[in-house]
Amino acid sequence: MISSRYVSAALALIGFLTFCAPEDSRPKAALTGLEAAQELIFFGEWGAAADSLRSAGRSGADPVTVGLALAHVQLATGHAEPARRWLDAAPVEAQQRSLYHVLRAWLMAYDGLALRSQVAARSLLQRHPESIETRVLLARLALQAATMDLQQARVLCSEVLDRVANHRVAGRMLVEAVLRSGDFAEALTLGQQQADKHPDDGYLKMLVGTAALWLGDLPDAIEALRRATDLYADNYADRLKALWLLRQAYNRQGGYPDDLETQYRFYARTDPAATPSVPHFVDVAASLGVDKIDRGRGSSWLDYDGDGDWDLFSVGIHVEHGLYRNDLEGFSEVTQVMHLADPLGGWGASAADCDNDGDPDLFVTRDAWEGVAPNSLYRNDGDAGFTDIADAAGVAGLEASFTATWADFDVDGRLDLYVTNGVIADGGANNLHRNTSDIGIVSFTDVANSAGVDDTLKSIGTAAGDYDGDGWPDIYSVNIGGPNRLFRNQMGASGSLEFVDVAPQAGVAFPVEGGYVTFFLDFDNDGALDLFVSTMSSFEDVLHSSVEGRAVEPNRPFLYHNEGDGSFADVAVLAGLGRSFGTMGAGVGDVDNDGLPDLYLANGGPEMSRLEPNILFLQRGDGTFADVTEAAGVGNLGKGHGATFADYDADGDLDLYAGLGGHYKADVWPNALYRNDGPVGASLSIRALAGGRDVLGTRITVHTSSGPVYGHLASGFGFGSTNAPPVVAGLGRSKPERIEVLWPGGKKQTWKGLPPSGHIILHLGQVDPEILSPRHP
Repeated sequence: MISSRYVSAALALIGFLTFCAPEDSRPKAALTGLEAAQELIFFGEWGAAADSLRSAGRSGADPVTVGLALAHVQLATGHAEPARRWLDAAPVEAQQRSLYHVLRAWLMAYDGLALRSQVAARSLLQRHPESIETRVLLARLALQAATMDLQQARVLCSEVLDRVANHRVAGRMLVEAVLRSGDFAEALTLGQQQADKHPDDGYLKMLVGTAALWLGDLPDAIEALRRATDLYADNYADRLKALWLLRQAYNRQGGYPDDLETQYRFYARTDPAATPSVPHFVDVAASLGVDKIDRGRGSSWLDYDGDGDWDLFSVGIHVEHGLYRNDLEGFSEVTQVMHLADPLGGWGASAADCDNDGDPDLFVTRDAWEGVAPNSLYRNDGDAGFTDIADAAGVAGLEASFTATWADFDVDGRLDLYVTNGVIADGGANNLHRNTSDIGIVSFTDVANSAGVDDTLKSIGTAAGDYDGDGWPDIYSVNIGGPNRLFRNQMGASGSLEFVDVAPQAGVAFPVEGGYVTFFLDFDNDGALDLFVSTMSSFEDVLHSSVEGRAVEPNRPFLYHNEGDGSFADVAVLAGLGRSFGTMGAGVGDVDNDGLPDLYLANGGPEMSRLEPNILFLQRGDGTFADVTEAAGVGNLGKGHGATFADYDADGDLDLYAGLGGHYKADVWPNALYRNDGPVGASLSIRALAGGRDVLGTRITVHTSSGPVYGHLASGFGFGSTNAPPVVAGLGRSKPERIEVLWPGGKKQTWKGLPPSGHIILHLGQVDPEILSPRHP
């Protein structure tokens, strides 16, 4: 007997579908009966399928068959909860059918449990080898980040199409898999074939246009994207995507034709407010030999050879790292000779002197959506190169690591390491590796559990900074689909390495959905560390925001102003950052040397059709930021990740390195090195050393004739990356009068006798600054 709970769920599901199903132009007489409904499901006509199922239900068709099919339609149209309610109340007869278990496995994927979903679906296919629905689910999973296998997706979709030639979803996914594999000509041909089968499918036309755009076939791209725009006349979000891609195709031909109709133009709202003088950047990566193609992830600037200039370390996915020695007039690749040609590649790349021998070491995170692989800690052995000691040191791990941050959390003079894990929802807890090294032996002990920072949510971004000014570094951690954490370091009060999550009380738990990377900064020069958190917004929201000039709330960056009482206030909208971006990486640096930090957002997303520019926000001087991307020349439509700053040419201004590349093997772009050609003000580059190493966590205040400029030394922020260690204090036209330094642990020092600009080193315990001679060519 069917329970009343099941009947109520079924009626609610049918009612919901009645409300949300779109009208369909097909004759209703042709859409009756379960067979017609199944054909419509194969054809991807979800609204018509819902109509047919409602009709079948009213005609006395088997309620279990109808209910399962309705739940299938519900999941396919993105409405998981009504489907879940029906499945939870489903009678025993439904639970004995394979489709029930397919839909249950599909719900796991909706819940972020893609690996469990895949295991369940594979088991189902073994028991029901003819199941089309199981193959479709496995193909969906093979196109997802955590369970990606593009070749398997191609095989599964082809098997489905061999059985049901007009299966719209399988046809779409086949084109997607081929496109992501980089077989653009094949994707174009397949896409056109599938579009001929489904001439009313705007998404297939978008795929055709995308394949043609990647192939450089602009006439076919324009034709397909114009047709997609027409087909999406009543679908605002997808129409914006088609219009944006169409704009990119026309841009490659020199811009829109004068006679192009307005319905085929993408109109973005521009910032009407006055903008400051904007430095201009030139991409010199190719001419300097650092235009690595590696689906660019994290990057770090470090002086690995101790010659006084900043060398570049860059990592990508499943490719050898790149280490480039700075020769002042150019770079020389020394990856092989320095033993860093590790084919595992990596995600985050942070630099720090973990063994206190005076030269920087490197930490690389792995296993974020790209399969199980240990992290690497490359010890700098001088002329002998780098040696991976991660396993021996206890920091290799096999969790799904994404980013990491360095700080001396217990202020014992040895750098500790916090690593975010679990991004693929495998339940991996974050690590706090306490540095327990002794002379000649590098070792760490994971104390995350006892310290209270072993977060088991899907952690992705992290940064360290002493936000409350007590001399003990704190931790901020960004979670996907859960509240973010602000772990306040209690060691100063308790005497033991313990943290407490104060994010709710401090007001920094958001964003809950879409949060990605983070860093601490003092954006208003009031001496207290503020906090930036990026959001990975959908492309629909990004384009809508571009048109409307405001964010699709809450999908935007969060800029938390430190109120000085333990709490923060989100001022992003007031500061001019109230737009939606797909920000996967971000960097901070004062690019015009006015004493105020500027922001660089590295944007994009996994879709091959998502061509989103990076954004440079310059501070105006009134607490607001201006989008100066176009004037600065740093937009780049590639997928952005590890953005880092360094004055690589020692000319007194910050240059910008941008790791570029997408999620798929075909989505490759050369990394960019943007040289800052000004105009900029004067600057003072300051290193803070103790025993020959840069002291992370140091707070620096430069008192000038126009007021104070603040900075702090950090490693491991944004996309797990590292700026060059000096605090580059922008002076504008001011003169430096004195520098105050707050070392980790609370020791303070003051220096006077400063040069008007240039490069200096401050040594812990020494009275006079070390003034460096100019090194730029």
